Amino acid sequence: MKIYLIRNARAVPRAEWGGEELLRPLSERGEAEARAIAERLAGLGITRIVAAPELRCQQTVELLARGRRSVHVDERLASGSEVEKSLEVLPSFDDGPVVLCTHADTILGMLRFFELGEAELRDGRLPCRKGSIWVLQGFGRTPTSASYLEPETRQKSGKVRFPEAAEPATLRAATLDLGSTSFNLLISDATPSGEIRPVVQEKVMLRLGAVIATNASIPEDVSERAAEVGRALCEVARREKVELLLPVGTAALREARNGAEVARRIGSAIGTPVRVLSGEEEARAIFRALRARVGLGAGRALCLDLGGGSLELALGSEARGVEWATTLPLGVVRLHGRHVKSDPMTPREVRALDERVRSLLAPHLEEIARRRPVLALAAGGTARALARLRAEGRRAARLSGPLPLPADDLAELRERLVASTHRERLRMRGVRRGRADLLPTGALVLSTVADALGLEGFTVSDWGLREGVILEALASGKRRA
Repeated sequence: MKIYLIRNARAVPRAEWGGEELLRPLSERGEAEARAIAERLAGLGITRIVAAPELRCQQTVELLARGRRSVHVDERLASGSEVEKSLEVLPSFDDGPVVLCTHADTILGMLRFFELGEAELRDGRLPCRKGSIWVLQGFGRTPTSASYLEPETRQKSGKVRFPEAAEPATLRAATLDLGSTSFNLLISDATPSGEIRPVVQEKVMLRLGAVIATNASIPEDVSERAAEVGRALCEVARREKVELLLPVGTAALREARNGAEVARRIGSAIGTPVRVLSGEEEARAIFRALRARVGLGAGRALCLDLGGGSLELALGSEARGVEWATTLPLGVVRLHGRHVKSDPMTPREVRALDERVRSLLAPHLEEIARRRPVLALAAGGTARALARLRAEGRRAARLSGPLPLPADDLAELRERLVASTHRERLRMRGVRRGRADLLPTGALVLSTVADALGLEGFTVSDWGLREGVILEALASGKRRA
């Protein structure tokens, strides 16, 4: 769905108006701009029109509302209002097309808050001419793209109109996630509204995190293998006619002593530079994906991604975005390689893992508790595998989309997995061979996190870093490789 942010049309100049500023009306030119707005948005099924209390804002959308609906006035859209207050007015994108008429400072503040509009920059600034329209699109309460419509004045007739704008075509984008557990390729058809339809998904298990756990650097043979896998996955992307390739590296390439060199080698092999994400960048991309896919509700949410090399935590809300983020060296492959030598785990190994997770979480417990998250969302292959394993065990009807993983069920799953052998896990319904050895460690990490933070459990998303990187690209206006 869409939200149309309209800047008020031109008003009578202040020097020519002797009345109260709140009541300063539209000028003759402004009335022409208001007619152009009504013509441009006619027939689009607008469900609600909200205006700032200034008369010029209400008059800008009066013609659009005439005969069909009233104009609602909201003080939070007034000139000079805090952006946080204005954001409260944004409806859900599931509610239907909505018009908000306000001032430039409010509109630009919203765009900067959601990090949107980069594709429309002019001389380093976001445009917002009087009588113009910014179109926000997205899911839930989170816009994922923004486009700008500006009125034109015909020289001969003086008529104000908006040029016809074609809807941007679907973009075939691919994220190449060079992770600590595996290299993953996600090819999707992405729309400006933030819809991501998977086309091809490929995965190659490399376990770089295990190499980093025992070596400060990535050995030459592993580096060569990584470049070969990257090249092969990019061949798949080329066959699928990908328009935008987004290769990103995470914990292994971030932390290895020669990680930057290996990233350059992979980039040379695939013909596109690899962007090695910082821990905070990774957390923000995951937060963006979970906010778009699951939604954060009314309060704050804790978003967690358990990868092979690290655990990312991001805490924020629909209205404010990310407020706090950190990354911890608690990846499943890293911990498994350092602490687990037995099959099944010994009690000593279980205690060592538990203590490691709690010790690294301890410095952040007060900060998280102070922000009082009311929802916990999780992403990552291991979390997803555990949620599916729980669903399979309960013969759940739904195994796709976001899945629940209550803390009590997770604790039971942890005990069962920790006590099992690798051979026994392979016989469990829903366990895949590639993760069978890592599931006990993953269950232990997630269960300990839930216990330490007092969480009731997680909602596990099928979207994560790869989708977040695509959403980030859409928001910045990238359209080609």
